[in-house]
Amino acid sequence: MRCLLIVLLLSSAPAFAQDAEAFARAMKSGKVHRVDRWVKRELHRIRKGHEQVTQSTTYITHGPTFDTLVAFLRRQPGVSDAAWDRCMSKQMRWPGHSRIGLRFTLNGTEQERCYSVQKGIPGVIRLPGWRPHVRKDREDLKYLGAAECPGFVEEQRLYCEQRGRPEVP
Repeated sequence: MRCLLIVLLLSSAPAFAQDAEAFARAMKSGKVHRVDRWVKRELHRIRKGHEQVTQSTTYITHGPTFDTLVAFLRRQPGVSDAAWDRCMSKQMRWPGHSRIGLRFTLNGTEQERCYSVQKGIPGVIRLPGWRPHVRKDREDLKYLGAAECPGFVEEQRLYCEQRGRPEVP
């Protein structure tokens, strides 16, 4: 009976539902660091990505994860625009990196912040003593930091227009 209740409760919760109330509280506080912390928590919560299955292999992609996060951020009050660097050409090295840009109004001033994200965490091998610690590579998102980046969102829109890729709603 308990197992059935737990399964029902867990299955009814959406997998990628962002917390609008927590974001509103962060915006209402008037502190940039609270918004940064909300983004960090959200990236940690949705860090696993989406599994893509093909005939020959299975791999993890984070594009849909970033798309849902950016679409959520665009709908929030106080946010004028959001984008991520999906149209930029990047080196094909693992772990990859992406940036999410957010333009919002806080205390009457418009600010634009970029959040750096690493797509994958390399394993660690430590063999100094009798108890070696070995950890395998993971395909998770890792929050690296936030910084001011004026013009980032508009720059990403221009890149997507130049490459003829449609904008994600």
